[in-house]
Amino acid sequence: MYAPICIFAFKRPDSTQQVLTSLKQCPECSESELYVFLDEARNDKEAAAVDRTRALFDHLEGFADIHLFPARMNKGLATSIIEGVTQVLKEHEQIIVLEDDVVVAPDFLTFMNQALEAYSARQDIWSISGYTPNLEILKTCKQSDVFLVPRAQCWGWATWRNRWEKVDWEVDDYSRMKSKEEQRKFNAGGNDLYRTLQLERNEKIESWAIRWAYFGYRNNAWTVNPVITKTKNIGLGDSSSHKGWHDKRHLVELTGGATVVDPNVQPNEAIIKAFKHHHDLGIISKIGYFMRLHDLGYHTVKKILH
Repeated sequence: MYAPICIFAFKRPDSTQQVLTSLKQCPECSESELYVFLDEARNDKEAAAVDRTRALFDHLEGFADIHLFPARMNKGLATSIIEGVTQVLKEHEQIIVLEDDVVVAPDFLTFMNQALEAYSARQDIWSISGYTPNLEILKTCKQSDVFLVPRAQCWGWATWRNRWEKVDWEVDDYSRMKSKEEQRKFNAGGNDLYRTLQLERNEKIESWAIRWAYFGYRNNAWTVNPVITKTKNIGLGDSSSHKGWHDKRHLVELTGGATVVDPNVQPNEAIIKAFKHHHDLGIISKIGYFMRLHDLGYHTVKKILH
């Protein structure tokens, strides 16, 4: 039986349609249940776009079963995902998750389902990522078609109930991150990780993803990535919830290519180093994080630079 697919959509009908079109190219769709969580508009200006997005699902076909959950009030992405994934995992042992700006390769579901099966018993695996950035080292240093990284990712991902249940969304142990050694270890997947957690804990942003990544770290667990990316974010540079200053470095192309899932894959230090380097912030971005944390006009400067 294939893992259920969960889509979170809001007010982007065009990109949502592209996500659905790409997903329906996966042969497993017709035998997969689809759960769709649709957030409500925040104001009257968003209502028309929200309505157009919801209309895409009115007569949707091509899945084993379709469950629609339109919100009656705006929840925001973090609450929508935490509540939605929790709800689905009460009924299923595993889940595949997409947002409304992540298109997929035709073998995306093949890879995800095979990986969920292969790593279900490995408690050192936190999640499966469909997205892989362009890393030159993967052309010369790869040991298999998959690799491990110390960072959970959110552009098309999958996990299991018994991992999701380990997350304390209130992050009651945040005080331990006062330790510079803990910060260094957490930042093994990129030096933006601790800074982003700081912003989230200080209510400068609302992010479920950084909390998900943090508890992957706290559980000493890895995320599995395919060498050939299976997803592409088409929302970079538009109305994304957390658009960054240097998002272009994350752009990829879906070139296709079969992936053999290695159930015994182990960490490769050279690849992990290159992955960290890709995510590490430059001086301008570090300043931006500092300005945002301390309310020093971050949004004003960002508008000027863009």
